[in-house]
Amino acid sequence: MKHTSLIIALFLSSFIVQGQTTGEIIYEQTVDIHARMTGQRAQFKEMVPQYRTDQMILTFDDHQSVYIREQDEEKPVFDPNERGGRFRMRMMGAANGILWQDYKTDQRVEQRDFMDKKFLIKGEPHRYAWKMTGESKQVGQYLCQKATYSDSTIQLEAWFTPMIPVPLGPGEFGQLPGLVLHVDINNGQRTITATEINLKEIDGSTISEPTKGKEVTQEEFRSIVREKMKEMRDQNGGRGFGPPRRRN
Repeated sequence: MKHTSLIIALFLSSFIVQGQTTGEIIYEQTVDIHARMTGQRAQFKEMVPQYRTDQMILTFDDHQSVYIREQDEEKPVFDPNERGGRFRMRMMGAANGILWQDYKTDQRVEQRDFMDKKFLIKGEPHRYAWKMTGESKQVGQYLCQKATYSDSTIQLEAWFTPMIPVPLGPGEFGQLPGLVLHVDINNGQRTITATEINLKEIDGSTISEPTKGKEVTQEEFRSIVREKMKEMRDQNGGRGFGPPRRRN
């Protein structure tokens, strides 16, 4: 598979220090958009590319980290709510956010954009009950171990390396005894793969906690999203997210 070959062919910088706990990791995040288009939305699959790929950056020092989307031009994404099925520029998922963590004290602040508003989601990081499988493999110069997690809503497969002893990874996927280099979410619906590992000294002043937005808890943010989605469905006659009906 594409993502398996990516991690096997992982580019490693010439500056590699075993045990280094500061650096910058470049991840490639790939989302299978078609896999998420179920129900009425499935009819629009032919109008939108199957995959969306973003470059993400994790920067960390000896106690904190920040995870952001690499800045580039917004990509056109098909929005079935637009009349005539037009394309409009829209960011998708968590790619438009900033996640800051103090991984020594378990402080966490995530800045999210939703409906042209900014929110600051504060609270402890989500903790997955990871299961160590005992499987391992060599990835470049790093020996990686496999951990899994599953419940009724999500299936996760993570490969992490104790050779970089920080409990971090892409986004919320961490809390393992080593840096996570690859995550597979729901059997390929979303994959996040490290493509560059740059272990180097990091100026801690470049890692800052986001401060812009309305402060909410994770549950409050989810409630806001649910209410807005319900409002949009009601405005569309309860027909989900298909094209709006023409008015006579």
